[in-house]
Amino acid sequence: MGLFLKSIGISTSLILSIIPNSVLATQKFIADNPRPYLIAEGGLEDNLKDFEYWLNLCDLQSESGKYEEALTACEQAITVKPKIPIAWANHSGILLKLEKYPDAIASAFKSLKLNKNNSLALTYKCMAFEALDKNETALDNCNKALKVNGNWGTQSPKLAWRHRGVILAKTGKYELAQVAFARTLLIEPKNSLALAYRCQIENKLGQFKQAISSCNQALKGNGDWGSDSKTLALKNRAEANTRLNNFKRAIADYDRLLAVNPKDAVAWGAQGMLLEKLAQYSDALASYEQAIAFKPDYSLALVGRAAVLNKDKQYEEALKASEAALKGDGDWQVMGVAQAWNEKGAALIGLKKYKAALAATNRAVGIKSYYPEAWNNRGVALWHLEEYSQASASTKKAIALNPRYPQALLNQARIFSKRALYRKALGFYDKAISIEPLNYEGWINHGVTLWHLKRYREALNSINKAISIDYKAFEAWYNRGLILTSMYQHKKALKAYKQASKINPESAAALTGQGISLTKLKQYPKAIAAFKAALELNPEQRVAKVTLKKVVKLQQEEAEKKAEQEKKKKAEEAKKKAEQEKNKQERGKRG
Repeated sequence: MGLFLKSIGISTSLILSIIPNSVLATQKFIADNPRPYLIAEGGLEDNLKDFEYWLNLCDLQSESGKYEEALTACEQAITVKPKIPIAWANHSGILLKLEKYPDAIASAFKSLKLNKNNSLALTYKCMAFEALDKNETALDNCNKALKVNGNWGTQSPKLAWRHRGVILAKTGKYELAQVAFARTLLIEPKNSLALAYRCQIENKLGQFKQAISSCNQALKGNGDWGSDSKTLALKNRAEANTRLNNFKRAIADYDRLLAVNPKDAVAWGAQGMLLEKLAQYSDALASYEQAIAFKPDYSLALVGRAAVLNKDKQYEEALKASEAALKGDGDWQVMGVAQAWNEKGAALIGLKKYKAALAATNRAVGIKSYYPEAWNNRGVALWHLEEYSQASASTKKAIALNPRYPQALLNQARIFSKRALYRKALGFYDKAISIEPLNYEGWINHGVTLWHLKRYREALNSINKAISIDYKAFEAWYNRGLILTSMYQHKKALKAYKQASKINPESAAALTGQGISLTKLKQYPKAIAAFKAALELNPEQRVAKVTLKKVVKLQQEEAEKKAEQEKKKKAEEAKKKAEQEKNKQERGKRG
């Protein structure tokens, strides 16, 4: 992100004092002859010996981007007059364009042998050595070019100042680089490339607002990008916006950059990271996959892909992506290899391979000891391995590194809950939901913890909060039923369990809850039906199995009791009727 790229940045306006008629003749020759440097016919023989003609043709072809043709023309000029320093200097410049750096250096040497104070030749030497990463030698030549009172051709000292800045930036001397680019801009205030480099330096120095301003000026500048393009300014502005948390603006910059260069894998990867930060996971995945398409072994994009897939619970694919990242090109930029081990660990946790997950997260924290996410995932692996003390210690480390890390706080609370340390657990749940108040899972667990502490009304409030965040949260409705059961509000509990079953018809637990509520409401046939349905889904549902037997017995007792009551009622009615008949007969006898 924001790396300095090799930039030649040659302006090909190398024409010296030109006789107007010579210019016209050259232009007409180019118009009439597609390959003039190969043909000399019909009245053009004299041009073969015309030094200025070939020198001007070299320049014109270079300006048109025809560097091979320009090189041939320049060599013809040298053939005519081999001892003219500027011809050799121009030859060096063309070779730079063709990325023939050793040859460019050789031609610059020949120019300097003829004129040791030729500033342009010294500058081209500087640029060639810089391209070969021989920065010290390059800087020495740029410094000499700026000190001598030599020949710049139609160039100016801006070329040397600009490349002096590039070299100083590459070697980490950012303040001195700033000065060099400032000198460039004194000569040419709207030089796009110098402004883009200044933007880059300001990013390195943490001057992000200034960087955005410089990149804006670069994009509005004179369009002189050397061998670069406006993508340099867009990339550096994107970096500045990223560092200022202007993620949407940074994404827009990458969109513009990728419209110019759609095969820039680094830009695709950077955009993927930003989209991931904005929780736009499907778009982030698409950006990462574009980066991988252009650079299949790009470690950064592969690990980013793994992270998104883990969030989507595609653990098998996430595991493959993280392993590919570890075998990739090692270009991690801001991510680092520790993230690949962490994402591998997360995928293995999702696949319930806890020992392997622990090994992976151990690698992550071994590489990067200040990595809270890795410490947290290590804690999760240990929790599943029932190593609760170690799990707590690992999660505690994550919280120490990032006290406002909701997931670590929630996991620490879960560990305490598992150990029945509910008061301690409640404190961590309180912290987690204060940081992330829309985390419905946090509110559910907060409510369950309060239920364990028999603080039922508070527990119900927490569960209701979870439902308000996500109405379709099965766990929320199920636990609402559990809490209402504890509050002896069985009708409301039944409604909650029914809603849970509606969300997840395959839940034996929700059907068991219905059965319990129906039992409390003495609706035994319905309760029996609910328990039987639960056992069909899960024959090992212990509560349903045990309670079913009790309800069947209760139903029998209820039926027996009802039958006894009915029998008793009939006996009393018969007795009463008999007494009435007897009384009637007695009254008849007396009458």
